[in-house]
Amino acid sequence: MASIELPGQEACLALLEMHETPVHIIRHCQMVWEVGRVLGAGLLQNQVPVDMELIRASCLLHDIGKYPCLLDGTHYHDVRGEQMLEEAGLPEVARIVVQHVVLRGRPSDPIREEHVLFYADKRVVHDKVVSLEERFEYLCETYGKSSGAVSRLLSMKEETMRLETRIFHHLDFTPDEVPSLLDSL
Repeated sequence: MASIELPGQEACLALLEMHETPVHIIRHCQMVWEVGRVLGAGLLQNQVPVDMELIRASCLLHDIGKYPCLLDGTHYHDVRGEQMLEEAGLPEVARIVVQHVVLRGRPSDPIREEHVLFYADKRVVHDKVVSLEERFEYLCETYGKSSGAVSRLLSMKEETMRLETRIFHHLDFTPDEVPSLLDSL
């Protein structure tokens, strides 16, 4: 379904390494792809049209901007990632990666690749699949340094829970079953 050739898994990993992405961030991206793969396969099986190549590239590259932001002390690794991927000639991937922190569009929009990435990322702490409750507990402990930050995270949690309901409406398994399905594909 993609209109341009997308990088495969090895090319995505090579791009991360070219940008000196630390191993722990690469492992996180790989696990986000594993969750995205399970979700995408289930969506396709139930006739929800998603592009698995686009999901793969977006999941694997979603944190490409994180390390440069850590190095220079700036924020918005999603926007940095978008810029880096546009410069790499991957505008379709960039469009999705920029949405892994804040989704664009309306809540009624059909489930697409950006929804899969957003949700898959919210199910992974480091390289471990966790519940949304555990993920947001971690996010609040790590990034909830002010009442405003906590408020934004709690709002994101509510949005993610609504998205979870929408995604799993199309799937033959539950959110709790995702970890056990990782090895089945």
